[in-house]
Amino acid sequence: MKTLLSLFTLFLCISLSLNTGCGKNGDAAMAETDTPVTEITITGDDRMRFAPTRFTVRAGHRITLTLDNIGRMPKESMGHNLVILDQGVAPNAFAAASVGFPQNEYIAPQFENRVIAATTVLGPGEQETITFIAPATPGEYPFVCSFPGHTQARMVGIMIVIP
Repeated sequence: MKTLLSLFTLFLCISLSLNTGCGKNGDAAMAETDTPVTEITITGDDRMRFAPTRFTVRAGHRITLTLDNIGRMPKESMGHNLVILDQGVAPNAFAAASVGFPQNEYIAPQFENRVIAATTVLGPGEQETITFIAPATPGEYPFVCSFPGHTQARMVGIMIVIP
């Protein structure tokens, strides 16, 4: 039954991704930020997209991040979280390993020490704010929604850390 639910969720994710016409050109309304921020709100929607998909922070600064699930689909089929990964962690490998850990907010135990910050999985209309310290090392840090199928459907982004 769990495998059937996972396959259904993956099929739904791929179908929505292909049928919404979204992608880089379809996301033109999403504001990307190259100016360093200390507070940011990122939305997740039923198209399995974050907005914005890129933001910049200063190394070592305290960051307040709010994830707002603006979707309407049920949490069981379209929940969203936001997980910021350490440099060098492959988003798809992280998501594939994490799919079997719903009790841990879809974060595989072997990757817990490679997670910089994470929200819980949110249902429609839910919002969560987390606070964390940006990494000291400048560079690009991927963030993903690790709900099954969402990373693979490109619900990903980049946190850019500058000196």
